[in-house]
Amino acid sequence: MLHHHARSFARFERTALFAMYSSLALALAIGLASARIDSVTIDSSEPFEEVDGYIYVEATMHGTVEREDGSVGEYSVPLVLIYPEDGGNGVGVVDWPNSVFYSVTGHQDLDESETKQYARIVTDGYLFESGYTYASVQWSKEVTELFADVPPGEDPNHLVRGTIERATDAWEILRDAARFLRDPSAFEGSDGPLPVDTVLSFGYSQTSGLQMAFLAGGENTVDGELAYEGHLSAVGGYACATPVDEAPVYMMLSHCDDEALDHDGRPAADDSRVMMVASQSDVEHGLFVSALSRYPDEDNWRQYELAGVSHLPTAVFPGLADNQNPADFRPVFRAAFDNVALWTTEGIEPPPSQFIEGEVITEGESAGVLITRLDEDGNALGGLRLPHMEHEVDGQAAGAPLGTYTGLNMDVDADAEPPINVYAVIGGTFAPFSDEELRERYPDHDTYVSRVTRAADHLLAGGYILEQDRDAYVLEAEQSPAWE
Repeated sequence: MLHHHARSFARFERTALFAMYSSLALALAIGLASARIDSVTIDSSEPFEEVDGYIYVEATMHGTVEREDGSVGEYSVPLVLIYPEDGGNGVGVVDWPNSVFYSVTGHQDLDESETKQYARIVTDGYLFESGYTYASVQWSKEVTELFADVPPGEDPNHLVRGTIERATDAWEILRDAARFLRDPSAFEGSDGPLPVDTVLSFGYSQTSGLQMAFLAGGENTVDGELAYEGHLSAVGGYACATPVDEAPVYMMLSHCDDEALDHDGRPAADDSRVMMVASQSDVEHGLFVSALSRYPDEDNWRQYELAGVSHLPTAVFPGLADNQNPADFRPVFRAAFDNVALWTTEGIEPPPSQFIEGEVITEGESAGVLITRLDEDGNALGGLRLPHMEHEVDGQAAGAPLGTYTGLNMDVDADAEPPINVYAVIGGTFAPFSDEELRERYPDHDTYVSRVTRAADHLLAGGYILEQDRDAYVLEAEQSPAWE
């Protein structure tokens, strides 16, 4: 468990500490780039209903950007803050919200809920139970333009509205969000978050690609200083999503090693720590090209490929297809946050990388695609294997599949209207075993439970999941129906 710093102060003590951190962090911010956070104004503030001792704030961050071409611009973007009143564990997380839905639908559906804070979704409250300071900031000019004249819906999403002059100002906005968590002095009033010592970025799918472009282009380092010490990249692969000043999408998607990009194609080039969690979909689909980023375990890179898990499992995006893959990857992300935080703050090495078995195509249009090796049931071999994937631990059978789990669903209607067909493809499939097959595999309920337990214990011992998730796996197995 991440060490929690003792930061519970009376008001006058807190104010003194705040001033000290502010002056230090301001010096750091000045060194990072020619930018300024002018103010962070509060739109609404209330106690956070999910966890005691946290405050939920919807705010607007106003800033100035001095660009490389000599021009000066301004932005005014929505910011969601969820912070512990006592300072928590001293680690901040900036969740780069995913908004790919709008471009996938051709801007025909302006559903506010489709600007998503995936760091919250994939951890299901764990960040706040563990003392993290959380921020999510709008970076996309595409989104702010789409919603500029759209009245708020019945369930308004604070993150969809704002003003961004140039799409390429996104880099400065994202750096400013990290600066703000280190130095919250721009916050309106005196009851804002306490400064953090370390800031992590989180991206999911589209914004994982944004992270890769940010890193590969050297945007994380300005004047020799890091904006973010660590990055948790979720199911986005090795494709770079780069902001460009061209309407209407304002983004270019390419392989990170594309010669047209002004970088060396190596997103782990600076001293920050990068942890990539890829689903089976991501290594098998040409869009994500995750298999091209299979670096050996180095000082600043880990990659975990999840066998039998899809890009959009039912736990985070249900209803894509009747046979959508249900395998839940949230236990991996809860542990991954702690692992990358400990890696950046205390130098504790995270678990070794895990790769799904197969042949990587290295040339042509399919470069980066993995031709996955499968077992006799059609399940992937290798990779990080959650308890629904069969494998061997210390010479004994571990893991208890209930069917075949795929990363891609290639049976969806190709003529269906987007985004359903696109999303359904990366939602994967699940084909359950028959009752007869289940009885043959698990002749009694204890056999099933023991195999799940062995797999969960192995994951816990390796540091890939937390004890609470190990216990949840075992309890679910114990409460499952018997087939005998």
